[in-house]
Amino acid sequence: MIDFDQFNQQADRLDATLPQSERVNTARMDGLRYRLYPPRHATQDVIIVYHGGGVHLDAGYDILARQLHDDTTAVCLVDIRGHGGSLGAKGQVARPDRIWRDVDTLLTSLRAFFPQARLHLLGHSSGGGMLINYFTRHRPQSPANSLILIAPELGPFASEVRRSGVTVPFAEVRQWPFVINALSGGLLFGNYPAVALNFPPDVKASEPDFVQHYSVNMANALTPRYPAKQLAALPLPVLLLAAEKDELFSADAMREFAEKHGNEALRFGVIANSTHLDCLFFASQAIRQHLSLTGQAMR
Repeated sequence: MIDFDQFNQQADRLDATLPQSERVNTARMDGLRYRLYPPRHATQDVIIVYHGGGVHLDAGYDILARQLHDDTTAVCLVDIRGHGGSLGAKGQVARPDRIWRDVDTLLTSLRAFFPQARLHLLGHSSGGGMLINYFTRHRPQSPANSLILIAPELGPFASEVRRSGVTVPFAEVRQWPFVINALSGGLLFGNYPAVALNFPPDVKASEPDFVQHYSVNMANALTPRYPAKQLAALPLPVLLLAAEKDELFSADAMREFAEKHGNEALRFGVIANSTHLDCLFFASQAIRQHLSLTGQAMR
């Protein structure tokens, strides 16, 4: 089971020690709640952050934003549609591509707001799986400069990266609705709650806004269908970071998968002594290095 207690302890400690960001703005755009941390000077990089399965932007992502936000780097946290403060029934979406078109909306708007900046998409866990789908199952309408994947959820067809011996999986899946949905070309059972997310009872009690079930459409939006082929097909520089002590995925197996299927634009790293959730709090150094390398390559 994912260690929420350690994550919450780390978040409380960092929240008390990190300086608060100034001029932070929480707003909505086309039904999406986002929180923008603008830089103090001319913007060189903008990082758009997508959260993990079932949660929302208030689930520790503010810590990452405050770590990354500086004089020239802006950070934008986003609630995926059907999560947190964004519109939509919890855990549901009318069509998978609606989630991906929302990424277009944010990219287009931020590109207009920061026309000279480099734009980077960052996804944690299922947010990473969603962004893999965005670039490989959707035709992006606005360019991005790089992709950052932190402990990404690669889905059931990358079973080799999953840690063995997990007795209580975080997600329990009913397969038959997905089969019928696929056979019907997406017409049937799209809104069926086929995936149960196993948050511990104390987390459910303290976080009532967390999503408990995903519909078939939402799961299809967030989960890569052909992860090996999709990883190879990513069309931009990618940083993939695994958590050394991830409760769900083996960092060694993730490295092997990335080396076998990733293309020459993908770089892999391990966040030492970190778990599936608290790896967010130890990723900033690797992300900053990635931004620097991406900037150098574009000059």
